[in-house]
Amino acid sequence: MTEHVPPMLPGRRKACLLLAAVPLLGMQAKAMAAPAFPSRPVTFVVPYAAGSAGDLWARMISPSLSKLWGQPVLVENKPGAGALIGMGHVRHAKPDGHTLLLGSLSTSMAGLTKANLDFDPQVELVPVYKYLTFKIIFATNPRTYAQAKTLRDLAAYSQTLSNGIFAGDTGPGTAFNMSMGFVLNALDVKYQSVSYNGISAISLALVRDDVQVIINAPTSLNSFLQEKTMYPIAVLSEKRYADMPDVQTVREAGYEGFLPEIWNGLFAPKGTPPEVIDKIVSDIQKVSAEPGMKERIESTFTGVIPAGGRVEFEQSLRRDTEQWQGFLKKIGFKPL
Repeated sequence: MTEHVPPMLPGRRKACLLLAAVPLLGMQAKAMAAPAFPSRPVTFVVPYAAGSAGDLWARMISPSLSKLWGQPVLVENKPGAGALIGMGHVRHAKPDGHTLLLGSLSTSMAGLTKANLDFDPQVELVPVYKYLTFKIIFATNPRTYAQAKTLRDLAAYSQTLSNGIFAGDTGPGTAFNMSMGFVLNALDVKYQSVSYNGISAISLALVRDDVQVIINAPTSLNSFLQEKTMYPIAVLSEKRYADMPDVQTVREAGYEGFLPEIWNGLFAPKGTPPEVIDKIVSDIQKVSAEPGMKERIESTFTGVIPAGGRVEFEQSLRRDTEQWQGFLKKIGFKPL
């Protein structure tokens, strides 16, 4: 028996055609709502002077990004006020991915460490991509090294001095100050912080024995290490560095707490579409993987290009923030 199918009425046929077109129209509307990126020049805003790590990295990869995107990639230095000028500029930029901040651990934690700040960087700026983590060492001078060749030795030595030792850093609440504080406090190092304006001044203070310990990237201290006017006593890492196999990790020195990490990362204005952010990340990862580029970046900055993208950066930033909040409360830190 043949099943009889009644002919479709004209009105019914029209309704079915309209229903079938709805998903297609939705897809077209979505495509129109998300314009192609980039549609104009992209600007990397560096909140520090020319020659800083972020500035050099941006100038290193911008030619490849410009070629990939078919748009100019500009590097604009906006230093001053502890990076607040550059952060403020990006904060007020159009949230479309065309203006990006080259930030750092210090800039992202400014809401916890700076007084009279009229915005919270972690609210007004969204994480895009952690593009570099730095190798960091603890270093001392020959006089102190004669007494303390490891961090454990330094802790014991500091307890024998009425005023303890002095630690040089870039100022209260900065990444170097806080990272050193996590470790030295946990190991019962008796110390006082002394702030300086930049690594050159800090290095000179260590060589003169005005301070007895500092932390920084090995490349920044390389000439002093080669001349034996500084000695590495620990690396801020879970594993020993391949190029410093005889230098203990902070874990080997007995440090069991949160392992701070000093990094640089990209941030965008709040409201930047996630799909735009993910494209920026994907394209930066693509150019960073070009032949010779990864090696050039990691050797220039004595660092590592981390795995992961936007989501991983968001997760690590939350962990960092929780640890900083706890430590600042423990030491009774008051924003400056």
